[in-house]
Amino acid sequence: MVGGSSQLSNGVREKVEEVAEHRGRLLCYTSARMSEPLLHVLVINWNGREHLDGCFESLLSAQYGNIRFVLVDNGSSDGSVAYVRERYGHDARVEFLELPENLGWSGGNNAGMLRAMEAGAAYVFLLNNDTRVDANVFENTIALAESFPQVGVVAPKMVLFGQRCVLNSVGLFCTPAGTSWDIGAGRLDGPRWNGGEAVVGACGGACLIRTEALKKTGLLPEEFVIYLDDLDLCLRIWDAGYEVRPCPDAVVEHKFSASMGEGERAKYKYFLATRNRFLVVFRNFSCLRILQSAPWIALAEARSLGRAVLDGLWWRIGAHFRAWIYTIIRLPSLLAYRQARKRLGLSMGRFWLMMHRGELFCPGVELPQDGWYKSRSVEGREVRPMSATAWIDTEGGQLRVFHANCYPHLGATQVRMEVKGKTLALLSASHMETVQVEVPTGRLMFVAERIFHAEETGALTEYGGWISVEPG
Repeated sequence: MVGGSSQLSNGVREKVEEVAEHRGRLLCYTSARMSEPLLHVLVINWNGREHLDGCFESLLSAQYGNIRFVLVDNGSSDGSVAYVRERYGHDARVEFLELPENLGWSGGNNAGMLRAMEAGAAYVFLLNNDTRVDANVFENTIALAESFPQVGVVAPKMVLFGQRCVLNSVGLFCTPAGTSWDIGAGRLDGPRWNGGEAVVGACGGACLIRTEALKKTGLLPEEFVIYLDDLDLCLRIWDAGYEVRPCPDAVVEHKFSASMGEGERAKYKYFLATRNRFLVVFRNFSCLRILQSAPWIALAEARSLGRAVLDGLWWRIGAHFRAWIYTIIRLPSLLAYRQARKRLGLSMGRFWLMMHRGELFCPGVELPQDGWYKSRSVEGREVRPMSATAWIDTEGGQLRVFHANCYPHLGATQVRMEVKGKTLALLSASHMETVQVEVPTGRLMFVAERIFHAEETGALTEYGGWISVEPG
């Protein structure tokens, strides 16, 4: 293998071998399903106990038969393994891979993929612990892969957890500068996102991978730590002669956050995101493509540094210098890696026609909370834009609802207010409107029957209305 590291520590190897004993009790369960390819679902976890109920409850409702759900635990200290073992360990499909230390997202998944391949799995499904899957996700993604042998990776449709109308990812973009982001992030789901055309990559938070392809490409690049390691693997999947396809009929909910956090953690992530795009270029682009990408890379660096100066974020300039130095130091080993790929007959750049040549970086992505976006002022009045649906919990009584329309030239807004399916009011504003509504105790839903789409407004996402609510 020439991709990610396949050299695991003795402790990890022992854990991989320990779980072999668990397979004996699976024989009676799988004997009737052996016609289905074996699938290992790898739930990567590090101190994420609070997410595991929702994840495993949905997994155990899966319709696919020949399947193992493997909790890949990166040395958690919050009792995650004991908790899952007590609640779900009675199910013969649930297995555990307890790693002695935190190997990171790539390292943990590599340990799980190695074990899956040793067990004879035809597919692995990488899954973050803060997810919830539809019952047909594995059935539908494998059906797609089985129908098209050239497919090496399948990207399910990822949506926001509890807000299924808002997309997280239907694949990945990649630019000649090595930058990447989720296709559709923050957009409202709809028919336009249901296509089956190939994409350059799949989000590692939820994706199906053919193990036959992994044997040719190698595993995830562990030196990446986080960011772009999933893209790096997908580019190698392309160069091994396979494709990456979306599967809109397989839906995964994800507690996605576009934030990099704060403090030192944010600085470290920024460094990794900067450095890793250089690694993506030098690991996967042919010499000709690297030369062609040079202006893109230079422009991306100029814009990043210029923005850092304008914002007074001097630490970002330091992060770029560190990324350059790291890449220069790594050039001899990167050259050796490229030569190893050449000896194995793997091409470089088969994915090039899939490159995104629009924006250099991800456009600003704002995600709704309970269906609401950050408040903004409309003619001196604070309102909150809403997605296709939004909600507030009320104690009942009179409410004054102010409803604005930020795009009156596109027609009136149309928003239905309801509690437990009972319509309380219909809001429609060509400009602005204020109504008094008597509401019962419970969850007050706002449902947009007219959506203002990004293509017609020029905004980065879709809105259903602009509303403020106060006691009447």
